[in-house]
Amino acid sequence: MRSSSRHSRGFTLVELLVVIAIIGILIALLLPAVQQAREAARRMQCSNNLKQIGLGLHNYHDTYLALPAGYIYRGGNGKSNYGWSVAILPFIEQQNFYDALDPGNIPLYDRYHSGSTAADKALLQQRIDAYICPSDAAPELAESQKFSSTDRFDVAVSNYVGCAGWSNTPGYPVKDNDAGGMLWGNSFKNLSACTDGTSNTLLVAEREYPKGHAATWLGAGKNDSYGNQATLRTLFRAAFRMNFDYAAAGSPQNAGKGWSSLHPGGVMTLTTDASVHFLSETTDRNNVLKPLSLRNDGNVFASPF
Repeated sequence: MRSSSRHSRGFTLVELLVVIAIIGILIALLLPAVQQAREAARRMQCSNNLKQIGLGLHNYHDTYLALPAGYIYRGGNGKSNYGWSVAILPFIEQQNFYDALDPGNIPLYDRYHSGSTAADKALLQQRIDAYICPSDAAPELAESQKFSSTDRFDVAVSNYVGCAGWSNTPGYPVKDNDAGGMLWGNSFKNLSACTDGTSNTLLVAEREYPKGHAATWLGAGKNDSYGNQATLRTLFRAAFRMNFDYAAAGSPQNAGKGWSSLHPGGVMTLTTDASVHFLSETTDRNNVLKPLSLRNDGNVFASPF
């Protein structure tokens, strides 16, 4: 009897290269779709964060008949002061942390100073997930930007800033000068002050970490300056170009004064009626963004949403 054996035929080098090329093409086609799906999920989470912030601001308003101040101004010059993000902590399920901070009895400048204790530092470096955009690459501490022009210690970051208005008129967001928006020092505005309409007035927007050095949920680094280490650490002026890298353009002093995000093409925003919108960076600045940032300028504009 003569037995016959079968020999299996392997892949040739050409066939193997073809298969690898096909796999590479499929990955190249699928990767953008995967990235888009991830960004869509991150944008949804960012939208949920802003919605929670909006509800917190409105619940604060229902309780105290006014929105919180952009930051508390207790007089004096150069002092750090808690801001709107701290005021709404009890309304975003952070009552225990709010009680630990005790902002009504212990001002920020009494916790942030050269002799701050380890307990004080731990409080001021606390990460609050509701204030972090999932698309952002920020570390837990704002290592790239001083707070209150000091080298004391790095503070916790946030990606959400309140709208102080447009520019320097009618006032800087320093001390208790009205800056034209809904939030500034001791603003405490009732919604009725928003005569342009709550759906037509910005309240909160984003600031990313890489270009804007991020904000902080603490508040104002110092009350007598609108610098990126001072009142604009918790607020923004809409006159600054959206998503613009001021540091790369040779104006590092303006990084961290405006609004920006890592969402492609724009930023997520919250209007005063607690609605969340994606605002394109190509939106007309003078005819739309300017009146959108002011509560009572009376200008009519086409809604960008």
